[in-house]
Amino acid sequence: MKRLARSVLAAFALLVLALPFAPAAFAAPDGAALYHNYCSVCHGDKGDGKSRATGSLSTLPRDFTSAESKRELSRERIVAAITHGRPGTAMTSWRTQLSDADIASVADHVYSRFVQGAAVAAATPAISGTRAHGGREADAASTPVQVDMTAGLPNGLKGDSKRGGAFYLANCATCHGARGDGAGPRAYFINPKPRNFVEPASRARLNRLALYAAVSEGKLGTEMPAWSKVATKQQMADVAEYVFQSFIQGKAVAAAAPAR
Repeated sequence: MKRLARSVLAAFALLVLALPFAPAAFAAPDGAALYHNYCSVCHGDKGDGKSRATGSLSTLPRDFTSAESKRELSRERIVAAITHGRPGTAMTSWRTQLSDADIASVADHVYSRFVQGAAVAAATPAISGTRAHGGREADAASTPVQVDMTAGLPNGLKGDSKRGGAFYLANCATCHGARGDGAGPRAYFINPKPRNFVEPASRARLNRLALYAAVSEGKLGTEMPAWSKVATKQQMADVAEYVFQSFIQGKAVAAAAPAR
């Protein structure tokens, strides 16, 4: 009986290996496409740190093509940065969004294509822009931006919308307005105007990750400060969750009573 079972298993294994579609099921992740979808919004399509988002970040993205990067970066260090993020910068941990295989594939692409400067044939990206950071403006040759509104907060954080509501009303409503419409009592004196979270453009592009990044790092050229200097990661996660649920999704969320 055991001999028969082994024979059946062996025959099944040979059949699977013989199928023409079997290798495709175990194809390695496409590092170039993953880089384009998740990383190029900050680091640029050429890996030189030049992108549409550069002017909005308080710390400049890494230029993988620089002489400094070529001296300092190893594949292992790139894997560590993608996995754990870089404290004090806008680079967050991606381990909740990407698998180990995805991270390894992106690291291989960054190291070979940008750090070492290897010639790599450009693959057609699976998605234009990046879902994780709320997307970016599409150009004439790109497909429509796809924003992943199910993306969670970085580093495994879980936001509490009720606590976030209390924080928002105490610290953010004066500029962004209690209704999130950018019409707070200080808005008249601010240029450029505070973000209107309830307008269609915001609702189409801002997910939890994008909101957390804006709260944490601030927005250069505006009066939006980097709250990471004065607030905890949990507080920033809470307010990002509140803004996402209340204004981006339009759900009714009761704010918790302010702490005394």
